[in-house]
Amino acid sequence: MTLHKAEHVVVRMYNVGFGDSFLLFIPTPDGTRKMLFDCGVHFQSKKPRPIQEVAEQIVEDARDSDGVSRIDVVVITHRHQDHVKGFESPVWDEVEVKEVWMPWTENPKDSLGREILEKQSGNAKSLHSATQKLLATSGAKDKERLEQMNALAMNSLTNEKAMLTVHEGFAGKPKRVFLPFAKREKNTFTREFLPGVKIHAMGPSRDPEVIRDMDPPDEETYRHLEFAATGDSTKGHMPFRSLWKLDQAEHLNMVGQLRLSKKDLEKLHSMSDEDAWGMAVALEKAVNGTSLLLMLQIGEAYMLFPGDAQWGTWNAAMLDKEWSRLLAKTTFYKIGHHGSHNATPKSFVSKLLPKDFWAMACTGPTTNWTDTIPLPGLMDDLRVHSPKVIRSDKPDNTGAEDYFERDSQNFFVDAKIPIS
Repeated sequence: MTLHKAEHVVVRMYNVGFGDSFLLFIPTPDGTRKMLFDCGVHFQSKKPRPIQEVAEQIVEDARDSDGVSRIDVVVITHRHQDHVKGFESPVWDEVEVKEVWMPWTENPKDSLGREILEKQSGNAKSLHSATQKLLATSGAKDKERLEQMNALAMNSLTNEKAMLTVHEGFAGKPKRVFLPFAKREKNTFTREFLPGVKIHAMGPSRDPEVIRDMDPPDEETYRHLEFAATGDSTKGHMPFRSLWKLDQAEHLNMVGQLRLSKKDLEKLHSMSDEDAWGMAVALEKAVNGTSLLLMLQIGEAYMLFPGDAQWGTWNAAMLDKEWSRLLAKTTFYKIGHHGSHNATPKSFVSKLLPKDFWAMACTGPTTNWTDTIPLPGLMDDLRVHSPKVIRSDKPDNTGAEDYFERDSQNFFVDAKIPIS
């Protein structure tokens, strides 16, 4: 690979609250190149500042000496709100982008991808509309659980305004790339405008069964599931959508005028607490199952960005000889799914992840799940293997702060990952 004059890649993790946003500054012989992984926040996040301000800061941080804001690649790991909400901002219209990478399920020309996306979006619309209706009539006893269900449904909605930017926006007429490619041999690739960078697209699988394999076995998770996901995420209404887009006015109308049949509404009312919750959890994980799993190879750095990839994607990668070999070289790990229980397999940490890696968790408190994400057991285990493990929302007393540079206003955290 091409040698670099600089000795490190800068990874800037923005303190968005409960969400993901990472901007990479990559040294090359032709100057610094930039890659952005996601820009989003969950609506239940106790976020430190509006996501609009984060988007504005990223655009400013990406501005070159000639005054033009440029990001070579924008990576959208998946369409959850906590990964794309920031792209609703009009500030992206000025940013010159060469390519936008997203999961193959976002490709409007892929019939299987469209089918999967239609099912997920239809289920999210139905569940969100139903919980909104029930919240208006339910007693205090049901309110907390319904609000949690609604939060999961809201995160899985089509996020149309943000996805319009992803699919059609930015300056420079960027090319849209859907990963992984159908042919395996193409999933290790390079780009001329990213000299010295090799990309390995490890997931999501193009096998729907792998995408649906979301729950890790007990021995692979840092916490047993609190609730059994007994709902079937492949069932339910699937309103027609044109390609990947859902009209916002139509969605808002559905909230006010519930378009579920009386039979469906009665079924939702009659569900057991576990069944209804299971439906919401299954929906949330179904979208996570389509998350990109990418590794960037830059000099001696192997940088792993798994988005919110679930067990099926992880397991497929670890069973693959070539991907497993690369996972065992990881020097930087973007902690999966904000530190959740179903996104970092124990065997990856204990058997593959080398010692003394760098790890960053973009996370923060929410209205719900306050004490469960990031999981203390996961964070503690990672720190057993390396002291360089940090979270975005607050400093800690583990000594990790010595290895990172936190902005004085706690707006972002920088890591300098050695590449030589």
